[in-house]
Amino acid sequence: MKPKPILYSLIINCLFFLGCREPYDPEINTEDIGILVVEGHIETNGIPTKVNLSTTGSLNDYLSPFLAVSHAQVSIESQSGDTYPLPHIEAGTYSATYSLSNDDQYRLNIEVPGQGVYQSEWLTPLISPAIEDVGIKRKGEDRSDAEVYISTHGNEEVRFFTWEYEETWIFNPELITYLKFDQALDSVVYRDLSTERIDRCWRTELSNTINVASSAEFQDEYIYEKVIQTVPFGSEKFTQQYSIIVHQRAITQEAFTFYETLDKNTNDMGDIFSPLPSNLNTNIHYQGTGNQKAIGMVTAGASTSKRIFLDRLDIGYWVVSNPFYAGCALTNDTISVAEAPARFSSAGLVPVQVVENPLGGILGYRAGSRRCTDCTLRGTNLQPDYWEK
Repeated sequence: MKPKPILYSLIINCLFFLGCREPYDPEINTEDIGILVVEGHIETNGIPTKVNLSTTGSLNDYLSPFLAVSHAQVSIESQSGDTYPLPHIEAGTYSATYSLSNDDQYRLNIEVPGQGVYQSEWLTPLISPAIEDVGIKRKGEDRSDAEVYISTHGNEEVRFFTWEYEETWIFNPELITYLKFDQALDSVVYRDLSTERIDRCWRTELSNTINVASSAEFQDEYIYEKVIQTVPFGSEKFTQQYSIIVHQRAITQEAFTFYETLDKNTNDMGDIFSPLPSNLNTNIHYQGTGNQKAIGMVTAGASTSKRIFLDRLDIGYWVVSNPFYAGCALTNDTISVAEAPARFSSAGLVPVQVVENPLGGILGYRAGSRRCTDCTLRGTNLQPDYWEK
């Protein structure tokens, strides 16, 4: 399932919190519904540029699926006159990879059928310095959470930063099995562990919060061990091996203020005078004569990234507890060999253990539900190309 883009989720949170607080209950005007939400960074470092498009819904739609805009025409325009199309690749996401010069200026063009054209302001690319360190720290208590931090240096040219990340980890289901029911053979057989493993998987999650900072607030422009993610004690992320790649972007002060304000309104719920999302400053503007609005802050420049790997022993004391597997247990009764075709053919029940006859042969099998045995329901059993061997 595609995660909701960060900006869309935070804007909906803003509307929700500001609409539900007591005793002040501001009206959410219809003009705050159907606003185009734009998340995008024009990348000049030879990695994909990604733009997410969505629209705001009513407060009643707070728990509804992400309102993707999947029929727009999106492109990058350079001030030197070149155009770079961004094809639609999945729900609400437009992306392509181009080699763009840091010496040019760019803007984003978005044409939404039935509405018209939206354009960003002209953007001067900002070059991010290298990430100096990414690590994890604990607060010293046996059951403390783990905090992922980043350290970097700003300078006179770039002082405002934002970070996004992708976490990937190995996990196991509650019940481990190397067995399967083979429909063609009409019997239980051992899995091919090179292609059919369901006992070990990789899961990836994207950042869903805003992380920004200004190096001007720190001595020597050094942002030291800024926490960008907290992993709660017991998370399955540290079952075996964990990796995180952090993407750092240098942004303008205008973009920094935009994201800082939006983050404050969602995390702290702001105050009764906090601006609604439609009143936030934005650098995306409608080019027609109507009253359509857009919310977003497009940025441009050369980002930088850093990936680290951590083993379970690097984390310290950690007890994994995943509510998804609550109640998982083997069946009490043995499923006989004769019963196996009827019990296992639907794939709802999976053979886990062979029950042997003390006198020789197999009596049958103990089993578990697919939820408790099949890690591919929540991840992939294909090792990522970048994974450490």
